[in-house]
Amino acid sequence: MLSAKTQLASARNGIITNAMKQVAESECRDPEFIRERVAKGNIVIPANIRHENLQPIGIGRSLKTKINANIGTSSLSSCINRELKNCKPP
Repeated sequence: MLSAKTQLASARNGIITNAMKQVAESECRDPEFIRERVAKGNIVIPANIRHENLQPIGIGRSLKTKINANIGTSSLSSCINRELKNCKPP
């Protein structure tokens, strides 16, 4: 069998990847549950193979809610007072 390059292709080929196993563990689910739903397109695992030290997460129905927040500061330009001013309603 050829090695699948994506989580979706692996899932559709019946393969439970390490990323799927990690998601199953963090979500307290069976790995087959994750594989089935990835294969159907109900769960996605954004897991770029070029990233090192990747901590895979699952996103989709029947999984925990994930929240990503950016407060607007960066290493190039960081001014918390300006960001707070931008957050105030007009």
